[in-house]
Amino acid sequence: MFYEAGRLVPEWFLLVPLAQQSLTLNLSGVALLVIFMGLGAYWGYNQGLRNILTPALWTIIAYILTVQGGTFIVDLINRFWQNGPALVAFALGQDPGTAPTLDPLITPGFQIPLFFRFLTFVALVLLGFFFNRQASWKGPPKEALARPLGLFVGALIVLLWSNAAVVFWEQFIANGGGFGGPLAAMLNVLPNVSVLMPSLIAVFFLILIILIAFNFPKVWKP
Repeated sequence: MFYEAGRLVPEWFLLVPLAQQSLTLNLSGVALLVIFMGLGAYWGYNQGLRNILTPALWTIIAYILTVQGGTFIVDLINRFWQNGPALVAFALGQDPGTAPTLDPLITPGFQIPLFFRFLTFVALVLLGFFFNRQASWKGPPKEALARPLGLFVGALIVLLWSNAAVVFWEQFIANGGGFGGPLAAMLNVLPNVSVLMPSLIAVFFLILIILIAFNFPKVWKP
């Protein structure tokens, strides 16, 4: 018991204001990313692989073309252009080593402006959901692996979205842009996992190829 303002107050009463104070939840970037991926995994698990396959394919296309494709597409075009004479020589049965190497068609390091890449990414993702409505492979998750694979692909989709946002944000900051608020705070703490994305995309396509190979004979059954 304590005296307060001339009256006797129980000890437990003094602890009540402490319980009324607001709590601040401090999440690290990795934990926040795991939460996002968990939500994506839950969405994919409920939908099944068939129902999210189209958004996944369009998201991967958008990511390759606009996020990692800032220089990827340019390098690919230049590589084919520079090695064009060698390819022609090989096709004609001549020695490709004697063919000349052309100068790059596009200036190396050229990138489409960030604003247009961001808009293209958003547009391609939205197209994925638009075409998903009429996708011929959509259906209820009846197969044994439909939900587990949907879990993986759903988490991958959200990971691609979040990593694209982080990459765009970092490039925006590097170009002198920026703003405040909760969105900026979230983008600042989310980790950039671009180095992992090619491997995860490769795993996705490997799974897709295996599924097609095992199910292809069923397509031709009468």
